[in-house]
Amino acid sequence: MPPRPKTHVLGQEELDRLLAWLDEDREQAGKVYEQIRWRLITIFAARGCSAPEELADETIDRVARRVSDIAHDYVGEKARYFFGVANNVHHEYLKRSAPPDPEEIIIEPDPDREQVHQCLERCLSTINETDRAMLLRYYSQEKKAKVDLHKTMSAEMAITINTLRLRVLRLKEKLQPCLERCLQQTDSLK
Repeated sequence: MPPRPKTHVLGQEELDRLLAWLDEDREQAGKVYEQIRWRLITIFAARGCSAPEELADETIDRVARRVSDIAHDYVGEKARYFFGVANNVHHEYLKRSAPPDPEEIIIEPDPDREQVHQCLERCLSTINETDRAMLLRYYSQEKKAKVDLHKTMSAEMAITINTLRLRVLRLKEKLQPCLERCLQQTDSLK
């Protein structure tokens, strides 16, 4: 579900105050602003939000409206404040995102699903057993159980969750060409 229409437009004065809070040097403040905005977009996209840019802008607008209240007392990395507000924005997004009506969901059988499964099995057999087990385990859960599993896996492997994600991403990038070749071969045999 898309985010709500904006009820507040960030004014120039609020933007100036926000940039001054981020850094005394206006150019550096602009860079920090862009870095924070990009990170917010990445966070919302990773959480599966349908309009990550709009949610990032909503987060920035909220912080900008509060800067005059917090600027003198806030201690710590300023980006963290944005991320805290982003959590609130995300919770509100989830509350207003109604699940689809079951009658509207049409599930059509996929005749190629078995071929995809066979190709995936074939390509998974090309990587070592440890990587294959990690990849299969990584994708074995959904929702909260998935998050908990990733935390457990990263702790067991003594790496950060981001490092775990990068390893999985590299494995997927390694498997993708194999999967595409296999699917093309099966298509040409039809």
